[in-house]
Amino acid sequence: MGIVVIGAIFVDIKGYPSEVYIPGGRNAGRVEQVHGGVSRNIAEDIANVELRPTFISLVDDTGVGADVIKKLNAHKVNTDYIRVTPDGMGTWLAVFGNNGDVVAAISKRPDLHP
Repeated sequence: MGIVVIGAIFVDIKGYPSEVYIPGGRNAGRVEQVHGGVSRNIAEDIANVELRPTFISLVDDTGVGADVIKKLNAHKVNTDYIRVTPDGMGTWLAVFGNNGDVVAAISKRPDLHP
């Protein structure tokens, strides 16, 4: 099996203000959504150096979960051991200030119960 990576998959939602960030105020800007999770990032990075890791994890039974698997497969990560389950992925919501630091964040962990 070679290299095995085990861990959670997150969806990272990042907000960046287009003007001066106003704490507690309404801030216009841009919002990005990317696949995240430290272990998912590691599995993808290992695959990017032409090694073929196996990733053991969970994904949601949604289109986003399917997209995560599709992207990992495109990087040649073995996804045979990723289980599809309701609430299988976490979410990290972060707002960045003008200097690039996180000024607010909320994290929802995935449901890892069997």
